[in-house]
Amino acid sequence: MVADPSTAVVLPDPVPVVDLDGRVFTPCTPEKARQNVEQGLAVLEGGVLRLRYRPLAYRRAVRRVLRRDGYRCAWCGGFGSTVDHVIPVCWGGRTVPDNLVVACRACNHSRHNALPSVFLGWTGMRPTHPVILRVLRDEARLVQEALAALDRRPVESCLSKEEAQVWAARHSGTDAALRLEPPGTSATKVRTTRTTVAYIP
Repeated sequence: MVADPSTAVVLPDPVPVVDLDGRVFTPCTPEKARQNVEQGLAVLEGGVLRLRYRPLAYRRAVRRVLRRDGYRCAWCGGFGSTVDHVIPVCWGGRTVPDNLVVACRACNHSRHNALPSVFLGWTGMRPTHPVILRVLRDEARLVQEALAALDRRPVESCLSKEEAQVWAARHSGTDAALRLEPPGTSATKVRTTRTTVAYIP
């Protein structure tokens, strides 16, 4: 047992962790539990860390999108094993299929927090994935709506720790730094030889 000096609560070591639906997760250290509470991502109740987001729902959304896109990167057309938010989470993007595409690691990491139009300006790619095309058609309005929705929706609507962290930063007024984009070029090597990528559902 470890005493929490900020609340005079004695925490078990390790601390049990459950999600909003009461599903049990891997326990964490008292330090990690305190950090999650300070960030607004969880609450401590009776020595149990209760997450304020739904990580299992996030995993289901990721699996669904990987199957939908056939493990093909929506940006460059190569093999993709990650899922990318077309409107990035830090711009209010949600973890829902109509904002997710499969991406290879190079494209996903190179984007950083860049909006799709900026990333395509760096790379010269011309993807044909319908989710990307829909966002590109009205990017500014969709981003504005996503940020406004982030202001209105509760933290419990978040599906991932990243989403919950952005929610907490937005609601504490410290979110501007989250949207900083790298200067004018992609951060890692991206395949740019294929400029047009056909989307095959």
